[in-house]
Amino acid sequence: MYFPYLRGKQYELLALRELSSIIDESKIIPIIEPVKANTSSLKTAIDVLQRENISCQVIVNPVVGDFKGNNTALNDFISGTVASGNTFVIPSFIISNDRDFEYAKNTIQAHQFDNSGYSFIHLNKLNKVDELAQFASSSNCLYHSVQSAHLFAMRRKLEKNVCMLNDYYNKLKTNTEYIASPFEVFSSDYKYYIDEGCIAFADYLTIGKDYSEGGGAAYAVAIHLTFKDSNSEDIQIAHFVSDNNDGPENPAGKFFEALDKLVKFVDKYGIDTLAIRKFKEYHKNQAYPGLGVVKKLSIINHIELVQSLI
Repeated sequence: MYFPYLRGKQYELLALRELSSIIDESKIIPIIEPVKANTSSLKTAIDVLQRENISCQVIVNPVVGDFKGNNTALNDFISGTVASGNTFVIPSFIISNDRDFEYAKNTIQAHQFDNSGYSFIHLNKLNKVDELAQFASSSNCLYHSVQSAHLFAMRRKLEKNVCMLNDYYNKLKTNTEYIASPFEVFSSDYKYYIDEGCIAFADYLTIGKDYSEGGGAAYAVAIHLTFKDSNSEDIQIAHFVSDNNDGPENPAGKFFEALDKLVKFVDKYGIDTLAIRKFKEYHKNQAYPGLGVVKKLSIINHIELVQSLI
């Protein structure tokens, strides 16, 4: 299985909604870390996924965004969703320290999340790892997603349902820096996660784990597209970057410069996904959708690609 790790920003939630009709619920279970105080978009995405019988892991205690340090409203929203009978929402808890574990344990017990199941996302190894492992094994913990740096140590303690979580996106300071490395190896976890003793793997897609609310106008436009390397087992990532990058002006023109390179590449190698067809539509019509849509299509392409490989 594959657990794409998404933040609950507008275009990331839209990507899940647009993919919902083609997601195989036996292969894909998204992780969503809500970051916006207004949960209406999150609710809509959950409803759309539920209609397609797609489960999602929704983080109760985000570490970035509007809910960082004050997640009472989000806790109420998720507990209310689960209490209403939505069995497709899996309350999930980021575990970075012993305090996170105590919070998770108390919340699971208070809201009876054990009845429908919950999951842990381990970003660090705890002092109380033995206590956590015992709690999880004696309750209905569905999944343990473990940051790769702690995978081997944690797997010795956790009995089952371990997912390997990695960040493969090479985030550079500026888009122009990708010109020097137009193609990079992204991951081969889809091929080897079972050999590593895991039931699933997860990544931060073509966004990366670093979180930001968004910056100012970029000097360069880059489109990040993952694809299967025909000569190996690797998923690679291509960075298609605009040419005229001396200032922040004319983002639409920069987009078409990058898009022209993408279209030539996918045509040459016969690569086709739902997202690529949409990119080609924008190219044909010379329509600029905005950079949020570019990010959304990159996400859609990656999830569809991974699903086709597992």
